[in-house]
Amino acid sequence: MTREQKMYWDMDDLLMRLRRVEGQVRGVQSMIQAEKSCQAILVQVAAIEGALKQVSRIVSACSVAERVSMASESGSGPEAIKEALEELIRFG
Repeated sequence: MTREQKMYWDMDDLLMRLRRVEGQVRGVQSMIQAEKSCQAILVQVAAIEGALKQVSRIVSACSVAERVSMASESGSGPEAIKEALEELIRFG
């Protein structure tokens, strides 16, 4: 685990979030098979999207921190930082 990963995430927390998403996806599959209402399914899909978005934010912050750290160590400076922030915008 990198220094940045230790700073930006708790592995147990991330894994718990992803397991919750996994369970929610299985739940949506069951809802579709049971022919539940579209509205009920959409509510669950929105919850899945929100949970994944939070995981993405955490990992994105770590990614930017890793790239900034590498840029500082290598002396590549502002260009590497700009690329890291563009990546955050693109995937965030």
